Amino acid sequence: MFHRWFEEAMAGEEIRRIEIRKEEIWGRRCRIIERKGLEYTGMEDFNELVKRPCIFCNPEKVSKFGEDFGTTMLENDEAFLFPNISPYARHSGVCAFRKHYIKIDEFTPSLIAKNLELGSRYIDKIGKMEEVRFASISWNYMMPAGASILHPHTQILVDRHPTVYMEKLLGRREEFERYIEMEVESERFIGRVGKVLLFTPFVPYGYNEVGGIVEEGLQIDEISKALAKILSYYSAIGRNSFNVSIYISLEDEFPVHFRCITRQNMGKYYRNDVAFLERLHEEVVLERSPEEVAEDMRNHLNC
Repeated sequence: MFHRWFEEAMAGEEIRRIEIRKEEIWGRRCRIIERKGLEYTGMEDFNELVKRPCIFCNPEKVSKFGEDFGTTMLENDEAFLFPNISPYARHSGVCAFRKHYIKIDEFTPSLIAKNLELGSRYIDKIGKMEEVRFASISWNYMMPAGASILHPHTQILVDRHPTVYMEKLLGRREEFERYIEMEVESERFIGRVGKVLLFTPFVPYGYNEVGGIVEEGLQIDEISKALAKILSYYSAIGRNSFNVSIYISLEDEFPVHFRCITRQNMGKYYRNDVAFLERLHEEVVLERSPEEVAEDMRNHLNC
């Protein structure tokens, strides 16, 4: 299921080693190279962007659900959920935190849970309205991660059809569970946060990736605690932009799990961390191995 090999390349007068990894669940590869500088980790002042007017600071101005939904929006004291005016799926919701700007180390488990609770309610409500099979709760934090608005918010998709990622897991539950077993038995296992097992994947989808497998369905409180710990680690290593996706099969065709990666740091001068190998060859290029990230995070969490 896991394969790796090494290649040597001449760089001027030096020989550089390239590690290539492949896993069989998603049929993906990554390359770990002896180079620093792929990740932009500088900390720049973007306070000017924080001060710009924001529609999410005015819930009365965002789009509203129609009468068939039963309410104009879902809300609690920390977040509010409304329909996306540019939907990505048959049912596409946006769940904004009420606070306009939240630093990465300020996302507490209770704050994250308030957002995910509304996402879960939205998924349940859609499931009662029509037959759907798949859902996801995803988070683009800051512009380098794909956010069009600085104000923190998550995206909830509910559909009859899976994404490409989810489709690759269909009919392979036993194989996927074996994959998880191999990950948590490896040196990449970080530790347990309640009912969530944290690990760094053998072939990551991006920088500093941490994966989480949830033992019993969509455990909002447990997932929120795990994500808060991951974000505290990202803050500790000087990162301030990230992506999260939580994958949900409403018919239990695969276990609830999530992936969390860092992106280039937020700054005045934009630089992307995705280039030709990632977008056109489906291979991620990394500077740190998953084993290094796992050891570093275990030390951070004292696991």
